Amino acid sequence: MIKDVAKWLKTAPRKSEIKEIQNGKDKVKIIPQKIIESLLDELTEQNWSTRNFQFSTRLANQTELTQNLRTMCDASLELVVTYRVMVAAPLHSGNGPVSIEKEITRVLVGAYSFDVSLFGNDHIANTAKSLCITNAASDLGRRFGKDLNPKEAAMMILGIKNPLKPGQVTEEAKNKIGETLDKLKGDLTKKMIG
Repeated sequence: MIKDVAKWLKTAPRKSEIKEIQNGKDKVKIIPQKIIESLLDELTEQNWSTRNFQFSTRLANQTELTQNLRTMCDASLELVVTYRVMVAAPLHSGNGPVSIEKEITRVLVGAYSFDVSLFGNDHIANTAKSLCITNAASDLGRRFGKDLNPKEAAMMILGIKNPLKPGQVTEEAKNKIGETLDKLKGDLTKKMIG
């Protein structure tokens, strides 16, 4: 068991756990899926799972200037993690606080939209699930890659080719965000009705 979970989650990943991949012209830092799963096992003592995995593919224009089509994949899932932490609790005998173990269960949503050609394999569902798990786990803290490359990750998820300046919002970014939100809303509505 990890002695100080909060501190452990705030710790940056080790350099040996980080891999750089090419994303178009840019390099993006990631923590490979096997390492993410190993970290989840360590945190939860193998008490984690996924549920409600959904994915779909669609054709999209590569840019507004060309009519080249590319295959995009939109995916989402819920990552359920249960882990134990030590918390301070008042002692009734008046001797001050003591530490007690508390079990926490968190449900984290991971969503990812990507150009299938960037990954060069035919295992779209497996790739999508892996990316969603990694995305969801990053909400746990820096140990899982939170803030590893915030600008690049946002561009990769949205599929935006040109970097955005802080505070800048382009029509392309608005459209990509809108498409993703509409897709997720539609998927959730279908799930709730069906």
